[in-house]
Amino acid sequence: MRSLIFLLLLLPALADAQINRSAKELAGETIEQYIVNKLFKNKQYKPVSYGEIKPVGDKRSKIAWVIDHQFEITEGGEASFERPAKIQQPYKFLFYMDEKMKVVKAVSYYTH
Repeated sequence: MRSLIFLLLLLPALADAQINRSAKELAGETIEQYIVNKLFKNKQYKPVSYGEIKPVGDKRSKIAWVIDHQFEITEGGEASFERPAKIQQPYKFLFYMDEKMKVVKAVSYYTH
């Protein structure tokens, strides 16, 4: 009987965790497409980390979610006498998304 009560209490928490994980995966895919197609065209993208996806409480705004993302963009080409080798440049962005997980706004920031 105790195990049944424990499972009934645990089930909503597990379901909520799965929903958050799925939302974060969808946000990650959308953000990757946004970075590759709009921000850094023709550059190599490497994700480093995604922060927690957080809801925005303002119902009047188009923005429903915000997520922090760190990634690297490879710039440059083959090393030669005129050009340096490829350089991996780190970036940190906050992505603001609507209810359908489409990127509305992207803001770059730097922390030391």
